[in-house]
Amino acid sequence: MTLRVDGLLNLRDLGGMPTGTGATVQPGRLWRSENQTLLTPAALDALVEQGLSDVIDLRTDFEVNGSPSPFAERAGVAYHHLSYFPTAADDDADVLDQALPWVDNELKVTPVTGNEHADGYLMFLAMRPDSVIAALRAIAGAEGAALVHCAVGRDRTGFTVALALALVGVADDVIAADYARTADAIVDVIANLWKDPTYEAEAGGRIDPDAVRPTPEPMLAILDHLTRTHGSVRAALTPLGWTDADQAALERHLLDA
Repeated sequence: MTLRVDGLLNLRDLGGMPTGTGATVQPGRLWRSENQTLLTPAALDALVEQGLSDVIDLRTDFEVNGSPSPFAERAGVAYHHLSYFPTAADDDADVLDQALPWVDNELKVTPVTGNEHADGYLMFLAMRPDSVIAALRAIAGAEGAALVHCAVGRDRTGFTVALALALVGVADDVIAADYARTADAIVDVIANLWKDPTYEAEAGGRIDPDAVRPTPEPMLAILDHLTRTHGSVRAALTPLGWTDADQAALERHLLDA
C-alpha cells in the first residue's frame, strides 16, 4: 500500500501481502523507499508519526558521507547503515558507476540466471553477505516499521525486500509485482535525486524510461535461481549466517497480528 509523505515518491508499506500458509504481512512492519536526504523536518516527523522505528540505509559510504541520513542522529529511530559494496571501494566516487540505476553497470557479474539485472543483484550475496544478513536482521528486530532504502529504492532495496518477503512465504509473483511497482515513479525519483549534491554530478540530462523502469523478470529470475540451486531462499541464506532464531524473529515481526 502507498504511504503519503511529501518528498517521497517511491514509499510504500508491504503490508497486506499473503503468504502460502494463509498468513498476511502486517501493515506498519516493512516499508521501502528512496533516500530521505531532501525531506523537510515535517516530512521526517510524518514518517515517525506513522510508525517508523528503524531505517536500513543500503547506500555506500561515499553516498552516506556526502548526504548523511537525517535519521542517523535522530532519537527514537534506530539507524542501520549497511553497504552492499566491497569496503575497499565503498568510499570511492567511482562506486556510483555500479550502484546507481541510470549509469552503465560495470560490475563483473557471473551469468547464472540468464538475466543481467538478476545476476547483478545476486552479486550482493557474494560481495557483502554480512550486510545482507544484517539488513534482514534489522528488519526482524524492528519495534515498528523498518524502512529499507538505497538511493532510488529499486535495486538494493528491491533485492532486500524480496528476500525478506520470500523468507516468510510470500509468492514469487507477488514479490516480483511489488518490485516492478517502482516503475511508476522511478523517472521522477531519479530527477529528484539529482537535486542532491552527492548525485548531481551523475545527472545525464534526459532519462531513458525504458532503461530504468524495472520489470518483474529480474526478481522472478533471482527467486527461481535460489530455489532451484538451494531448495529455498532460506536454505540459500543459511550458509551466510541466517539462523532459525533469525527466521523466527522475522516471522514474528512481519506476520504476527
